[in-house]
Order: sequence, then C-alpha cells, then structure tokens
Amino acid sequence: MNIVQVGPFPLSADCIRGGVESSVFGLVNELSNNHVVDVFDYPRINGKDSVERKGPLTVHRYANPGNHNQDAVDRGKEILRDIVALHPDIVHIHGTGGLSGALYSAVKTYGIPVLLTVHGLLHIEKKNALIKHPSLKHLYQLFVQSRAEFKVLNEAEHVIVDTEYVAEQIKHLHSKKKISHLPWMYVVPQGIQSQYLQVSPEKPMTPTIFSVGSISQRKGHLLLVKAFEIVHKTVPSAKLIIAGTLTEEAYYSQLQNEIEKLHLKQSVELLTNIPQEQLLQKYQEATIFALHSQEESQGIALVEAMATGLPIVSTLVGGIPFVVKNGETGLLSKYGDIDSFANNMIKLLTNEDQRTKISELARHTAQSYSWPEIAKAIDTVYHRIITNAHI
Repeated sequence: MNIVQVGPFPLSADCIRGGVESSVFGLVNELSNNHVVDVFDYPRINGKDSVERKGPLTVHRYANPGNHNQDAVDRGKEILRDIVALHPDIVHIHGTGGLSGALYSAVKTYGIPVLLTVHGLLHIEKKNALIKHPSLKHLYQLFVQSRAEFKVLNEAEHVIVDTEYVAEQIKHLHSKKKISHLPWMYVVPQGIQSQYLQVSPEKPMTPTIFSVGSISQRKGHLLLVKAFEIVHKTVPSAKLIIAGTLTEEAYYSQLQNEIEKLHLKQSVELLTNIPQEQLLQKYQEATIFALHSQEESQGIALVEAMATGLPIVSTLVGGIPFVVKNGETGLLSKYGDIDSFANNMIKLLTNEDQRTKISELARHTAQSYSWPEIAKAIDTVYHRIITNAHI
C-alpha cells in the first residue's frame, strides 16, 4: 500500500517536540515496515525545502514563507501537487488547523481516499484558554482556529480520535449545530515509542516529581509549582523537574518568577527542548509524574510516564480520565484545586506500598499503547476506507 501521512514530523528522532510530532513519528515508522510511506511535514518557519529518502520511507519538508504558523497555508498548492503526483492509496492528515483543512478538501476533489486524525479539538483548547486567561490574542485564536476546525469537520467523512472524550465533543458540536455533518469516528489512541516500554525504573535517593509538557498555559505548570510549594513543606527533600518544548516565552518567564518568589530555586528545575535520551533518563530517575493540565485529548506524556512505571498525579479534564484510572494508575483531582493536587503528590511520595501497586498496574496498562498494536488498528481503518471508496 502507498500511504501519505501529512503532519508535523520531527527534524530529529533525538528531539521530538510535542504529542502530535511523537504520534506522527511513531505511526510513520511502524507503517513503513510493511508499506511505502511518504510523510509531508508541515512547513516550518526558518525551515528548508528538502526530500529525504530512507528505504520505504520518504520525508518531504517545506519552508514556511512567513513568520506565523498560519503562513504555512501559502505552501498548500505545492504540497498538494507533490501528494497527487505520488498516486497514493490513501492520505492520512493529522490536525484540524487551516492547512490541514485546505489539504483535506483538495485531496477529496481528486477522488483519493482521505482520513483525518483529530489530535484534540482546537475549539475546546482555545475556548478554555480564553475563559481562564482572557485576552485579544486568545479571542482571535478562538475565532480563526475554530472556524478552520468546523470547516474541516463538516467535510470529513472518516475521523480518528484518540479517546471517547474527543468523540463525545465532536458529537456535542454537532448537536449544538457548530458542525452540520457528523463524520464516521474510529477511537484509536496515540501510541508511544518502544524505548519507554523498555525503561527499568530506578529507586531515586531524592523524592522526585517529574512533569512533561510544552511550556504553555494549557499545561498548568504555574499551578503545579504552587502545589509543589505545599508538598515541599511536608517533604522538604522533594524535587520538581519540569521538561517541555518552549512555546510561550512570556509564560516561561512567569514560571521562573514564581519559582523565585516561592523560594524554590534549589528544588525546581526547568528543562526546555531536551533530547530524547535525556528525557528517558529523567523518567527513569523520577518517583512520580505530575501534570496539572487544563485540557488534554489523551496526553501522550501520561502514557509514557506509565510505561516507565511512574504513578500519575493529574487533573480530571478532557481525555485524561480515559487514560489514567483514578485510584488505579494514578490520582486525579479537579483543575485548579491546588490543595487536592498537592495532597495527591504527598500521598504517593510518602506511601511506598501504594506507589508500588500503582506503578505495576501503570506499566501493564501502557503495554496496550505500543505502536505495533496501534498501527495494526489504523491499518485496518485504511483498508476499510479504501474498500468503501471502490464500492
């Protein structure tokens, strides 16, 4: 089968930035074991046009001609031309932004079977951001990105979502008439790289809380730091390590100021854009994993943490409760409830029996997120769509 994947593809396997990059990377590499795969990376600011061939896998890259992600749409016609020239059996597009929607519509006009993966609804993310942090920037993002998302969802015939939560949100948009068309939805989670399933957890001398997520308001790092202040009073030797791609400079500065204000500079470490090897090492050295996110469709970092045997402390939002079973593979509390979040971290840091029990179940649960299993499920979806297209 000749398969085209369209979505963010990492510049290097050593530094994967964000959940969608990780998802596209894992799927593409697994599919290329049995199929011919061409992946079209979204145009990057300061990037270069190139074609990289690696056996049955070819990576097409494009430069973004402007200074904003929206400017990437200008390369759409060229990307479409290169996709159509390959005569693929199916095109799989990742994301619901402007370029994703434009390519989806265009590919359909050529009669090529096409599939869309919704990696979390932009409408929900931007709406939450506006409510919690009102600004003209967030209002503009909500308007522009929701409009693009509604357009592609109205056209999409087949959609992959990573949790039942996202499926329910799409149905809700349909019931509220935000979208007039309800696509056929397949629930297939995003997988994780095999390295995480092979990590042997260590017993750190220092109680260590590890958090992974882009340095942005949505990931709730500021609230995590405030909760850690409470933890530190009960467990003075505890450390907090926050790692993630730096996406919001102003938020990063705010985070640094908060750490200094709370006199936690000796106990909190911020790591940005670190290589995969270092990230794996930090997972291995941690005691528990914590993420005070305000919205997740699935949360790949949560599954990566479970695979390495880390009990999870997180929030009761979005798709997280579909991934982390409260009381079984982690402890969950309401977003913004700093006291409950801190107490959950304290419970797991100070109760080794509970921590061990949760750790074993977390590692077992994560096995079902291996890419060979996920790719097999997606391969089945491809065959179904292609078969229906030829009826």
